[in-house]
This record gives sequence, C-alpha cells and structure tokens, in this order.
Amino acid sequence: MSNENEYLPEEPIEEEIGNDETDADLNVLSTQMVRLQDELNGTKEQLLRTMADFQNFRKRNQNEVAQLRQFATENFVTALLPVLDNFERTVTHLQQGATAEQALVGIQAVERQLRAVLEGQNVRRIEAIGTPFDPEVHEAIGMEPSTEHPAGTVVVEAEPGYKMGDRIIRPARVKVATGS
Repeated sequence: MSNENEYLPEEPIEEEIGNDETDADLNVLSTQMVRLQDELNGTKEQLLRTMADFQNFRKRNQNEVAQLRQFATENFVTALLPVLDNFERTVTHLQQGATAEQALVGIQAVERQLRAVLEGQNVRRIEAIGTPFDPEVHEAIGMEPSTEHPAGTVVVEAEPGYKMGDRIIRPARVKVATGS
C-alpha cells in the first residue's frame, strides 16, 4: 500500500489573494477601465453631436436649395411677365380691328422679346438645317430624299431644339436626307 500523504507537499501553499502586488495591479487595471469607459462615453456623445450637426446641416442645405429654385423660377417668371403683357396687348388690338399687318408687327415684337428673355437665361436655339445629323442634339422623325444635301444631313426642322448653356433641354425634331 502506498502512503496517501506522499503526494502532499511538505509546506502548505499560501494563497496569493490579498498580496500587495496583485492589489496594485488590480487598482491600475480598474483605473484604466474607468478611464477607457469615460473615453468611450465621451466618444459616443461626440458622435451623437456630430450626427445631429450633420442632420441640421442637411436640413439647412435642402432649405437653401429650395429657396434658390424658387428664386430662380421667380426671376424667370418676372422676366416673362412683360412678354405676356405685350402678347395680351396684341390680342386686344386684334379684337379692336387691327389689320393683319399691324398684328404681324406686334406678334414679331413679342417673339423678339420672348427670345431675348430666353437668351438672358442662357437658352439658345440649336441650329439644325444643313448640319450633319447628331443624335446628341437632334431627334430624327423621318427621312427625306434630297439631291441637294449628302446623306445624313438635316434637311427639315419640324420642331426647333434648345440648349441651356451646354445642356440640351430639348433636341431638335428633324428629318434627315437619304441622299440621291
């Protein structure tokens, strides 16, 4: 038989709980944990403030864009009102017995005034007749036989196209020569 006490150490093992070195390490870790928790809380608060600031910025930006659109539209309408006034005067003169020649002069004046307003908004008519067909600025609505123009040349403009700056706001609707 073996002795059961053989495997027991001769000196009892002391528990190290309560050791000054371990207590110091725990205090350091506890202090670091509190500091990190404070940093985390501060970062969360900063994130929430930043998110709120961004939402406020976005709302202000949307309001400014809406106001700019309204202002731009208002300026354009204000520029068009004199054209409308002159058009109404022309109609009134026609109703009062103006001659066809007088009416034509009035209508031509209103057209010039309207074109001037559009040009003031940087709207320009696209030159089409006699130019090579370009799908970027023309919409082909048909083909037209022509001995005067090479194939692929615009020969009929059914509806003019317009550009605002470099942007096409309406392509010209055209017929294109098929050649001979």
